[in-house]
Amino acid sequence: MKKYNFPLVSPLVLIGVLLILLPIFTFMTLDRLEKQKEFFTQRLLEKGISLIRTFEAGTRTGMFTMRWGAKRIQAMLLETSLQPEVIYMMITSKDGRILAHSDESRVGQIFDAMPGAAEIKENTTLIYHRVRLQNDQTQAFEVFKRFVPIRQRFMRGYMRMHGMPMHEDEVLPNRQNFKREIKDWTQPYIKNQWDKLPEMAEHYIFAGLSMERKKIARDRLLKETVWRGALFFILGCVGMVALFAFQAYRSAKASLTSVKAFSDNVIQNMPSGLVTINPEHEITSMNKAAKDILGGDLAQPFPQMLELMQEMEISQGVLTREINLAIDADHKVRLDITASPIKDSENEVMGFLFLFRDLTQIKELKKQVETNKRLAAIGKLAAGVAHEIRNPLSSIKGFATYFGDRYEDNASDKETAQIMVKEVERINRSVTQLLEFAKPMAIEKKQVNINELIRHSLRLVHHDLDQKKIKTKVHIDTRKTEIYTDPDRMNQVLLNLYINAIEALEDRGKLEICVQDAGQDGRIEIRVMDNGIGIDEASLDQIFDPYFTTRPSGTGLGLSIVHRIIENLNGSIRVESSKGEGTCFIINLPVS
Repeated sequence: MKKYNFPLVSPLVLIGVLLILLPIFTFMTLDRLEKQKEFFTQRLLEKGISLIRTFEAGTRTGMFTMRWGAKRIQAMLLETSLQPEVIYMMITSKDGRILAHSDESRVGQIFDAMPGAAEIKENTTLIYHRVRLQNDQTQAFEVFKRFVPIRQRFMRGYMRMHGMPMHEDEVLPNRQNFKREIKDWTQPYIKNQWDKLPEMAEHYIFAGLSMERKKIARDRLLKETVWRGALFFILGCVGMVALFAFQAYRSAKASLTSVKAFSDNVIQNMPSGLVTINPEHEITSMNKAAKDILGGDLAQPFPQMLELMQEMEISQGVLTREINLAIDADHKVRLDITASPIKDSENEVMGFLFLFRDLTQIKELKKQVETNKRLAAIGKLAAGVAHEIRNPLSSIKGFATYFGDRYEDNASDKETAQIMVKEVERINRSVTQLLEFAKPMAIEKKQVNINELIRHSLRLVHHDLDQKKIKTKVHIDTRKTEIYTDPDRMNQVLLNLYINAIEALEDRGKLEICVQDAGQDGRIEIRVMDNGIGIDEASLDQIFDPYFTTRPSGTGLGLSIVHRIIENLNGSIRVESSKGEGTCFIINLPVS
C-alpha cells in the first residue's frame, strides 16, 4: 500500500488559531447584528410615521371639507394598507374597540393588545412603537399614537384663508339636520370642529408592518458570518502551516534551483511539443514548442488527449497516434503524438506525458505535391488533345444548327438540334478552360486597391445575388490597403468563388468577404465565406483536383484554375467546411 507523508502540524497550533479568531468574529457578528437591528427599526419606524401622518392629513381634509364619515375613513384605511410591508392599519377607541380596520370583518371587535394608559401620554404628537406577536405567531412592527384627525388651529386657519364664518351659528342654516345625519364614531370630531375635543373622542391609530425582510436579512447575515468565520479560520490555519513549510522550502530551494534550471532549459528548447497532465486532468506544464503548435497556453486538455489518458490507464504503456486537433474555428493541426504515463517509485501513475510534432505543414506539402503532379499530367494531356477536339466540335455545331433551321416546323427535331448545339457549347467551354489550364499563365502585376478590387468583383455577380436575395457583407480590416498583384486574375479567382457560393446557397443566404492582415509580415488574408450546404470531409482533399466536381453541370476545372492562379501569385489557398454549416475559402497573398 502506498504511504503518504503529511506535514506535521501540532493540534495546539490549530487550537491557538481558533482561540484568537473566535472572540474577534463573535464581537464582529454581534456588532453587525445590533447595527442591522437599529437600521431596520429606524426604517420601519419612519415608514409607520409616514403612513400615520399621511392618513391623518387625508382624514383631516376629508372630514372638514367633504364631511367624511366612518365609511369613507374605513375605505381610505383599506386603500392605505395596500402599500408594501403593511400588514394592517386600524383605529380604536380608548377601551380597545376597533372602529376602523384594514380587515373590515374586525370592525367592532376588541383589540386585546391595547397598550396601557401609562404607555400613551396625553401629548397627541408623540408616536410610539413596539414589536408585537400576532395570533399567527408572526411578529409585527407596530407604530401607534393618539388619533387626531381635526385640530382647532388647523380649522381656524383654514376658515380664515377661505373667508368662512368663525362661529358655529354662522355656518350653514341646515347644520342641525347635518348633525342628526351623523351617527358614527366620527361624530364628535365633526360637531366639535370649533370646540375643544371632548374626552369621548380619545381614539388611537395603529399601523402594523411586516418584519419579514428584517428576518431574511438577519438570517443572511448569520450565514455570511459563519462562512466568513470558516474561511478566515482556514486561512489562519493555512498561514500557520505556511510558516512551518516556509523554512523547509527555503532549505530545499537552493538544491532544486540548479536542477530545475537545467531541466527547464532542456524542455523549453526541445524541437517537439511537450505537455504534462496530472490524474485530475489538469495541465501542469507546457514547453515553448507546444505553445507555438497549439497557439498558446491551454486551459484544459483536448478531448483526444483525454481519450489517450483513458487508454493509458488501462494499458499502462506508451501510445503513438496521429490526431487532428481543432485549436479554434480558423486553426486546425494534425499531430504525430506519443503519450506515456508518468509513474513514481512505487509504480503509481502521477500524471501523463505527451510529446508531439506538427504534421500539418508536412501534410499540406504532400497534398500540394500530389496536386501538382496531377496538374502537370492534366496539362500535358490538355496540350495534346484540346486542339483536336475543338475542330470536330465546330463541324458538329454547324450541322446541328443547319438541321435546326431545316426542320424548324418539326418541334421535336428542332428541340433535338438545340440540345446538340448547347451540349457542343458546353464541351467547347470545357476545352477552353482546359487550354487555359494547360498553357503557361501570364501574370501582370500592378498596384491594386483591395477595397476597389472586392467591390468590382461583387458587381460582376450583382444580378445573381439579387435573384436569390443573398445578403453580402464586406469587412476590410487591414493596414495594407494597396497590394501588388494581377487584378484581372484576382477578379477571376473571386468570381469563381462567388459563383460556387451562390450555387451552394439557398434563397436569402449570406455571403461574407473579409480582408485582414495575415500572421506573417507583408501578407494579407482574403476570406470568402457562405452559410450554404457545405462540403463533406471526404471531398475536402479533392476540392482543387481537376475534373472533381459535386455539381452535375460543373466542369471540375474552376477551383483548379483558382489554385493555379493563386500559386502563380506566390500565394496559397485552403478551404474549411463542414456539411450543412457553410464553406470558407482562405486566400493568403503577398502585399508586394
